[in-house]
Amino acid sequence: MIKTTFLNLKSDARRLPGKHSTINPLTTVRIDEPASCAALYKEVGRACYWDIYRVAWSSADWQDYLDHPDIDIYALQHEGQPIGYLELKKHDGSLEIVNFGLRPQCIGRGLGRLALEKAIEHGFSSGTAELWLHTCSLDHPAALNNYLARGFRIMRESTDNFLALDPTVRGAHALA
Repeated sequence: MIKTTFLNLKSDARRLPGKHSTINPLTTVRIDEPASCAALYKEVGRACYWDIYRVAWSSADWQDYLDHPDIDIYALQHEGQPIGYLELKKHDGSLEIVNFGLRPQCIGRGLGRLALEKAIEHGFSSGTAELWLHTCSLDHPAALNNYLARGFRIMRESTDNFLALDPTVRGAHALA
């Protein structure tokens, strides 16, 4: 069984880093090149089975997705090196964090909190009033607690015995 938790964060409810935090050393760098995007997506998402959604995508499929006006994909970087993946999708009045995660070698080093804080900061800098996402029991065990600690609130939960799949680019545009 796969448990999915849907969360949202309103701009006025977000938790900013504590007064003892240092300035966030991470940056977001937009990815426009299909091969780089596909490679980082696969590396970050492999352990959580993201790759089953886009396993058959060609370079042209990735380019079509990257060209969509409502999709923005970024590498989260630390000291100039990519440590994570951030995929955002614009909706009417809100911004969905479609995919977010760290490269395997970056997990367990305290970067998840910083990466999520940078993702939230970046998301709200677009002028949206709400960020939302879903996480599931296939994601990293610390994911849900990280979202809650940054101010996200649970909207609903569901349990299924399957993953909904439409591995086409058209399907990725429709998923929400």
